[in-house]
Formats: sequence, C-alpha cells, structure tokens
Amino acid sequence: MKFAIKLTILSLAVLVMFTSCVSNKKYNMLMEEKEALAKSLAESQEAIKKLEQDNATLTANNDDLAKQIAAVKADLENTKGEINKVKQMVEMKEKELQSLKGDVEAAFADYEKLGLTVDGDNERLYITMPEKVLFKSGSARLDKEDKAILKKMADILVADPNLHLLVEGHADMQKIASGAYSDNWDLSVARSVAVVRELVKQGVSPAQVTAAGAGEYSPAVTDNPKSKETLQANRRTEFILEPNLEKIYNIVK
Repeated sequence: MKFAIKLTILSLAVLVMFTSCVSNKKYNMLMEEKEALAKSLAESQEAIKKLEQDNATLTANNDDLAKQIAAVKADLENTKGEINKVKQMVEMKEKELQSLKGDVEAAFADYEKLGLTVDGDNERLYITMPEKVLFKSGSARLDKEDKAILKKMADILVADPNLHLLVEGHADMQKIASGAYSDNWDLSVARSVAVVRELVKQGVSPAQVTAAGAGEYSPAVTDNPKSKETLQANRRTEFILEPNLEKIYNIVK
C-alpha cells in the first residue's frame, strides 16, 4: 500500500515536471514569435513612413511640374498672340504697299515712257526717275516741269502723313564738268536736297522726308560701265517710300 502511494506520488511529480517543461517551451516559442512580430511591425511602420515621405515628395514634384507646364502653356499662348500680331502687321503693310503702288503708278503713268519705274518689296516702294524725267544734265536746279512732277509726289505724301520718303541722288562715273559742284557726290546730294526742299514747299512735313546722295558709288547698271546706256541709267533720282510701322502696330496691338 505504501509502495503504491509512493508510486502514485512519483508519477504525479513526473507528470508535473513534464507539463512544466512543455509550458516553458511553448512560452519561449510564443515569446520568440512575439519578438518577430514586433520586429516585422516596426519594419512595416518604417516602410509606411518612407512611402508617405516619398508620396509627399512626389506630390510636391508633381505640383511643381504642373506649375511649370502651366507657365509654358501661358508663354506659348503669348507667343502665338505675338506671332498673330506680327502676321497681321505684315499683311497690313503688304496691303498698304499694294494700294500705294497702285496710286503711284497712276500718278506717274505718263512718265513711264521716259524710263520712270515703280518697283517694290515687302518693306518699301521704289520709284526711279532717270535724268530724262528729273533735272538737266549736271544740274541740281528744278525747272517748272520738274516741280510739276514733284507735285504728284507731294500730293501722295500729304494725303498720308504716315508715309516716309527717302530721296536718294545718284550719278554716273564721269567727272563732273560744271564748276558749281566739286564732284558727282556733291551733285547727287544737291539734287536730293533740292527735291526735299521743293516737297516741303508744296506742303509735305519735313519729318516725312530725308535727303541722301550716293554719287557714282551705287550704280543701277554695272555692265559696260562707260557705255552711253549704262551712264544714262546710272544718272537718276530714287524715291523710296515706306509706310510708318508705328501706325500699323498701334492698330493691331
């Protein structure tokens, strides 16, 4: 009986010890799992924090990029507007030059048979009057017929105060015979000044006209420079008409 009791007590002790060992092992496993989960949680939280920071940076960059795109678009629209203005100015100037050319050709039609020519480009109009039309050889004096021709030019300028005229005298390469002028350059300047003064007398604003002389240094023809035809072609007075761009700009701005 005593032996049985002792055996029972011993069995219970062994069972308690076994149970205790199992509980400690499970506890240790749980603690390890807890530590692993805590570490994983910390890593996840750190990853989330970094993603949030990256997202904030990307959002800021996206906002900056959106602002830059908006600025570029605004500049593009402004550029398109300026291009349209320039296009309108060019079209208006071309239209005005075409109209002006028609008026000039009509005014000087009777002198075309004497060699007067009217040409133009996108900027200005060129009226060339040979010596047969304006001035006598070697002279800067305007006669009655010369003044009548200039009256036609004066009427055009008075009708449109926004026109500007450059009067440019030209001569041939022959030495000047008259003692009134030192050389061809002097003669060419004297002729252009005489024209400008006469235009002003006929009512043209002095601000609309400019006088210049090129002597023999800007020939219209260079082939056979000493031939009669070449010398005659180079003795001329050029009238260069140009519309005032400021007026056109004020219209389209």
